[in-house]
Amino acid sequence: MDPSIAAALITTPTTVLAAAAAYAAGRAQARSAHRGPVDAVRRQQQRDAYAELTRAARSYLASTETVKHLVQSVYSDAYFEADPDLSPRILETLHRPTVLRSDLADALSPDAVPPALDKAMERVERLSPTWQQDIRDANRVDDVVRAESVVAIEGPDHLAELAHHLGRRALDVQRCWARAAELLPFFTRSSSSDPEDTRFDMEAAIREFTHAARAHLNAH
Repeated sequence: MDPSIAAALITTPTTVLAAAAAYAAGRAQARSAHRGPVDAVRRQQQRDAYAELTRAARSYLASTETVKHLVQSVYSDAYFEADPDLSPRILETLHRPTVLRSDLADALSPDAVPPALDKAMERVERLSPTWQQDIRDANRVDDVVRAESVVAIEGPDHLAELAHHLGRRALDVQRCWARAAELLPFFTRSSSSDPEDTRFDMEAAIREFTHAARAHLNAH
């Protein structure tokens, strides 16, 4: 066999393998170059989702601050057990959107306004003239629920689970403060859970989620 032909036959497989390796390396490099910007966008979306959930959760807790002070103020004052026959009318009156202390006499006529109720109303209105709106605001957890759903999509699974836990704690706060506030400015301590305990639980859930989110973002 011609030596030049033999040499060609020997070197051809090596050349083909080298070309194949170069092609594979090129494709891997191209994929990496494409994946880099995609991963950066993905991380930014996750960062935005995590930040929005913590913002919404802290904003919601802040909205319950006024209600907390209202409830604690009435607890510390001399509250009363209303006349059972008068209680439904008092509840109906107090649940009006803009009821004021000055409206009570007309609203409850011909019955007299109970002195303890008048005193409690005066105290609550002094603390917050918009106390009924404050209570409605403390019942709005929509932003937290929406932010939780975005984290559930963005993931990863362990952060989605922590977001779900945080959302449940927000609903606990909502239910507890709603129960405590629904009879303002008169009620008894009939709720089985302490409103302040639920706030502590939610604050702990925010810290746990924030710590895990930070660890995840810094690891990528």
